[in-house]
Amino acid sequence: MKALEDLKLTVYYLQNPKAFDDLYANLETVGKLTGRSAEAAKLNESLKARYDSVVKKLAAAKDAPTVFYEIDATDPTKPYTSGPGTFIDLVIGLAGGKNIGAELKGAFAQISSEELVKQNPNLIVLGDALYGVTAEAVAQRPGWNALDAVKSKQIFAFDDNLISRPGPRLIDGLEQMAKLLHPELFK
Repeated sequence: MKALEDLKLTVYYLQNPKAFDDLYANLETVGKLTGRSAEAAKLNESLKARYDSVVKKLAAAKDAPTVFYEIDATDPTKPYTSGPGTFIDLVIGLAGGKNIGAELKGAFAQISSEELVKQNPNLIVLGDALYGVTAEAVAQRPGWNALDAVKSKQIFAFDDNLISRPGPRLIDGLEQMAKLLHPELFK
């Protein structure tokens, strides 16, 4: 940032949103900074309506499936997942699920295969699918055949860009996650 300031450029830092209200505030700020307040307000209105629609549908959810969200399984015996306080954790909760990574220490933490078997998630969401990780490959990992998600073939590819990079597409991520966790409510 200093290098840009040294070039006499105006620099404005936006913090990553921790909740959807933070996202709306960021968009409002960007609208003001770019002289596009009306467009930002219209976008926020649309995003809030979509958010409200998802939340309304999820009110009928009868359960909260446990979810393992895989970020990076370069070492499949201890893959990285989303811990507490991340937007991924927030979206899983808002989408009607329970993030098993929320019990770990750190925003992005590794979970051992043993702990994963102990937690026994109902669903596995592959945020690393864009890097070639497939449900078939996950099912072949040693010991993972004991997981309920593997037994019931509840392993899903997910576009990690939708919830790992803050911006308007976070609502797309919420919608997609809600459809994965509660497809019966989004027919």
